[in-house]
Amino acid sequence: MMKKHSQGFSLVEVMVGLAIGMLGMIVVMQVLSLTQASNRTTTSGADAQQVGALALYSLERDVRQAGFGFNVPGFLGCELKGFDKNRGEAFDFTFTPVVITQIGADEPDIVEINYGSSAKLAVPTNLTQSMSDTTSTYRVANRFGFTVGDILVGAESGKKCGISQVTGLPAAPDSNAIVHASVASGRYNPAGGLSPAADYTYSTNGKLYNIGPNPVSNVYTVTDRGLEVLSNFTGEIQLVAEGVVDMQADYGVDTNNDNAVDTYLTDPDTNGDGTITDVEWGKVLSIRLGIVARSRNREAGCDATTTLPSWVGGTFNAVEKDSDWQCYRYRVFETTSVLRNMVWRPL
Repeated sequence: MMKKHSQGFSLVEVMVGLAIGMLGMIVVMQVLSLTQASNRTTTSGADAQQVGALALYSLERDVRQAGFGFNVPGFLGCELKGFDKNRGEAFDFTFTPVVITQIGADEPDIVEINYGSSAKLAVPTNLTQSMSDTTSTYRVANRFGFTVGDILVGAESGKKCGISQVTGLPAAPDSNAIVHASVASGRYNPAGGLSPAADYTYSTNGKLYNIGPNPVSNVYTVTDRGLEVLSNFTGEIQLVAEGVVDMQADYGVDTNNDNAVDTYLTDPDTNGDGTITDVEWGKVLSIRLGIVARSRNREAGCDATTTLPSWVGGTFNAVEKDSDWQCYRYRVFETTSVLRNMVWRPL
């Protein structure tokens, strides 16, 4: 009787099995690698998409309100000065709905948006008595809509516009008086009455604007952190959206007085004399905005982007300030926002 011997795999069979297994692992790893790369690309694009959408929404929300209380012809473009006692600092901005500051072709623009918050009539009233000094009580033709705490803007041709705050509304026989005393409740009333004191005393040719208790003057800038907004009234800086690397803007200008935008310009000085007048500011009826957001993750191949992002207003040249700009993915967002308060402004 013959003995049966148990037989296993030969060395060749084992080696062939190992080779097949290793090939299988390589295929699986390659598939996983491609999947992860695809996921990174998708995630990077989605990240930039969210950042850009948030930034544009924040800007549009302010632009829709721009000009409320600032839109009455006569003093648009006036240099507006104020003093905040809480932070002990003077501040200034332009008395107009939107100001675009062009730093240069390779730099992001700066966009300043201004509007009031008065719940009542946002129309200026005439001064009926000249101020003897900067602490003098305002005497006005109509005090309707003014309440304690409201922020005021004094304006007169040939003079700077001055910010103050209502601290008292006397009863008869002083029912036309508006007090702006330097007391605790008058945050924007410095000791001199108006700041700087030498710039202001308004006569009966002047007007007084009521821009409400919580007016807004927001300055949007692009920094290393992303899109930031500075409040001129409080001095606070907030990060709006991280990852925004450029912002460009143009004015929509009505050149033929038909209350419709005819062209887009980087400067509303349409006659080119170097001064933007009240009439020229009044022709700005919209702004065109373009922003570009960058993905958070750097692509290994540094070939994610080969051409600079662009929009209807041109190329986002600030993107290439970073030497590795081609290693990232970008999303461009653009919109045209009508300045409704300028279209509906009183004539």
